[in-house]
Amino acid sequence: MNGNALVLSGVITARDALRHTPAGLPLLQLTLLHQSEQMEAGQPFRTELEIEVQVLGQAAEALDRQATGTRISVKGFLARKSRNSRMLVIRTEQFKLIDGD
Repeated sequence: MNGNALVLSGVITARDALRHTPAGLPLLQLTLLHQSEQMEAGQPFRTELEIEVQVLGQAAEALDRQATGTRISVKGFLARKSRNSRMLVIRTEQFKLIDGD
């Protein structure tokens, strides 16, 4: 099985200080608030969720300059927060800023 890809947009509601992994990669952890209306079984469904995003590498350094309240879209995959955790996070090296409405 190899299918695990996700694109999600939202607003940064919280973020930690930039740090580095034991391998020396920049790592930024943030919380993304997503709100949208989806179609399910032909009916509109309003969804809202908060999820932790772990941004690695150059993207982490670039995103570190953005403030809470910034709208972004991330492209990555779902993974456990840690080996012993059941909590899911999005891991990514890609993001883009979303212009305000």
